[in-house]
Amino acid sequence: MAFVSIGQKYGFVSAGDVFRKRLADAHAETQKVRDELNKAEAEKLETARALFKDGVPLETLILRFNLTKDQIIP
Repeated sequence: MAFVSIGQKYGFVSAGDVFRKRLADAHAETQKVRDELNKAEAEKLETARALFKDGVPLETLILRFNLTKDQIIP
């Protein structure tokens, strides 16, 4: 049998229900921020690789994008 809070059992919102809801919302927000950061990092890497292919010196890309040589040249 699945977990049923006292609030669910008696039809009201308990303090535990509120806590679990806030915890779930915080987790969802954290995951959203992580996804945005991963997307930004992927775009930065893609831009650095494209600039390298266009002839921008590797040293410049390493300094400007804060990446390593191994990240830029796969």
